[in-house]
Amino acid sequence: MFGVLDRYIGRAILTTTGLVLLTLVSLAGIFGLVGELEDVGKGDYSVLRAAQYTALTLPGMAYLLFPPSVLLGSLLGLGAMASNSELTVMRAAGVSNGRIVRSVLMSGLLLMALVALIGETLMPWAERRAESLRLSALEERLSLEGDDGLWVRSGPRFINIATVMPDFTLLDIDIYEFGGETLNRAIMAARASLDGNEWVLNDVEITQMDEGQLRVSSFETVRWSVIGGADSTLVDASVLTNLSISPENLPIRALAAQIDYLRSNSLDSREVQLAFWVKLLSPMASMIMLMLSLPFVFASQRGGGAGQKIFVGIMLGIIYVLVNRLLTELAITSGLAPWLSASLPLAFFILVALLGIRRMS
Repeated sequence: MFGVLDRYIGRAILTTTGLVLLTLVSLAGIFGLVGELEDVGKGDYSVLRAAQYTALTLPGMAYLLFPPSVLLGSLLGLGAMASNSELTVMRAAGVSNGRIVRSVLMSGLLLMALVALIGETLMPWAERRAESLRLSALEERLSLEGDDGLWVRSGPRFINIATVMPDFTLLDIDIYEFGGETLNRAIMAARASLDGNEWVLNDVEITQMDEGQLRVSSFETVRWSVIGGADSTLVDASVLTNLSISPENLPIRALAAQIDYLRSNSLDSREVQLAFWVKLLSPMASMIMLMLSLPFVFASQRGGGAGQKIFVGIMLGIIYVLVNRLLTELAITSGLAPWLSASLPLAFFILVALLGIRRMS
């Protein structure tokens, strides 16, 4: 599948891309560690814990910086080959521009597989461990939307949780169960914790509404399987597990599960859908960065302004990242379809790259 030319060009691109990525991630890690030092001394958060937290966030930084690193790596790797007249020799030996582009794009397939692997396996695991470590050390609670805690819908039930602790223990839980538009039952519990696949509620008060009459019962400990039935759940543990992690850092499978959960409970899923489509299409960014670099590398062979052309190529990559982020934010506020918001930057820059490659042919 990979010939000598493919391996030679691929080695040049992968080596420089790896060096650029290592440099950028190292710098980002240093700045991240400096920022974490402000919290050292709070709770059990020591310098060692801060360093561990920063190390666990490095895969996420690598995932974010991967497309710019591919662009810079390709410009440097192929640019060095152009400066050493290696590309000229290849073309003089009968290797067409199309064949060189093919070798570059085959390297892009490897880079796409690598970034997908990081985004689906290493990054979600590391982010979850990082947030768990930080929250536990600082003795913080998971941040919840609004001043009224977290609201979750589970079938006919609306659940309000005042506090979620780092070990996912719930404090001050109010559960309202409806039948149509009628409130059938209200359950208040001071505390809830997971025991296997069941929730154990402590200091429970159940108010049952039957034909206009109220019946109030109090219990010291109740398992949710007894209250809600064995076929229902109080709160899906995966919902709480992902509370401390932004949707962008979750694997595609977890995002799909969240979308199904939100849709089945008639909740707004646009933000999660956007994260899903961005995550699904993000490996394509590496291929696009390679395609964007090609016109500038070949143009530099024709002399004059090589540094300027490379600078323009780098700026184009930065613009891609900014436009992608801008459309991501606008999708939520403007009502733009999530799949369209995620694919528009890719489509535009693919068109730019194809036009550039066509001009250099």
